[in-house]
Amino acid sequence: MVLLLTDVFLLLTQILLWILVGFIIWYFLQNILKKEFLGLLVLLLFLAVIALSFFRGGIDETGSVLEIIWRLISFPLTPFGLGMILLLVILLGGVTAVWARRLIMIGLILLAIGSIPVVSYWLAQELELEAIELIAPAPALDPGARQVIVLLGRNTTRVQLQPRRDTRPVEVTDAIRKLERPISENQFDVLTRLPVQMTEAGDRIVYAAQLYQEEAQRGATPLIVVSAGRRSDRTKKDGDNREDITEARDIQRMLTDTFKVREADIFLDHNNGNIHSSAEEVKKLLEGRQINYGQQIMLVASAINMNRAALTFQRVFSESRIVVRPTDFFTIPPPASLGRVAQSLDITEREVQVTDILPTVDAFWLSSKAFQEYLNALYYFLRGWIKPFQTPDLSGPRTPL
Repeated sequence: MVLLLTDVFLLLTQILLWILVGFIIWYFLQNILKKEFLGLLVLLLFLAVIALSFFRGGIDETGSVLEIIWRLISFPLTPFGLGMILLLVILLGGVTAVWARRLIMIGLILLAIGSIPVVSYWLAQELELEAIELIAPAPALDPGARQVIVLLGRNTTRVQLQPRRDTRPVEVTDAIRKLERPISENQFDVLTRLPVQMTEAGDRIVYAAQLYQEEAQRGATPLIVVSAGRRSDRTKKDGDNREDITEARDIQRMLTDTFKVREADIFLDHNNGNIHSSAEEVKKLLEGRQINYGQQIMLVASAINMNRAALTFQRVFSESRIVVRPTDFFTIPPPASLGRVAQSLDITEREVQVTDILPTVDAFWLSSKAFQEYLNALYYFLRGWIKPFQTPDLSGPRTPL
């Protein structure tokens, strides 16, 4: 009891100190600094944080300062973000009645356009066609080299329960007895024996395993490097090993248990934040283990991100050939682009329906995903990691940017 009261007292003291610090800062800003200087100070701090984040972080790094800042900056550049901001301006009464009607109309048009299946399909198809154009045959490796398959596996699996690690029986306390919806022993056992659950992007795992088996059937000894870092939606508890609770570990378990990939042929990158850091970590891992990969990397990634991923890996592996294998497609190529390789019944076409002009939630999600990829490519350009409108030359050695 004494220890509990001491902890509560320390917590209250911390809270009171934070309140005092906040009050002092508020009083200083409100009564001492001029408004003009305050605005300039806020602007300089904002620019400093952005500059520091650009220098130190990555936009895909879960929970990073840069991820939050970039989301705030890019939010108005999406149909949903711009529409919400326009409506917020109207609700705050910052415009006249005439302009309010105009802004409402603009916001509704933006939200409607982003929700139309035809528009979202076209946006995604343009990105995925870029990925398809990068596909090329994988040349034979030098004797003694191993084909390395790099799987960008972030967000391909879901969080789920793990088997108990503590064999001691659970102590039934009053708190446990008062649970409204308790889980029984049998139910817990069933839940923890489920295979790793995949998201809608999980076909990347399936495709990487397929490529591995195809290489193995040729008599080769391929490797799979899984790049997937920590989960933002899973709490790390005392005693947890960081490497054992990353998404990469779950993907490894699925590759070995479900697709029978040898555990010795799987390397894990637990530290990735974005595609660029994944490329750097993979290169460091291969060189650190002295893997002879024949200056060739087979890259498995979502088709909608593949152009940016290929450019990034080609810059990091400047002396290597990048063999792209995109998957996770949302669209199929238009019939006109298949004329040289398929005819008539060989061509699979998407039939346009009347409902394709009616807004849907799924179409809005796909439009937002495509817009986010364009914005991420813009960020990579600002960092100097890729060049705009650049078609990757994946054939071999090149001069770094």
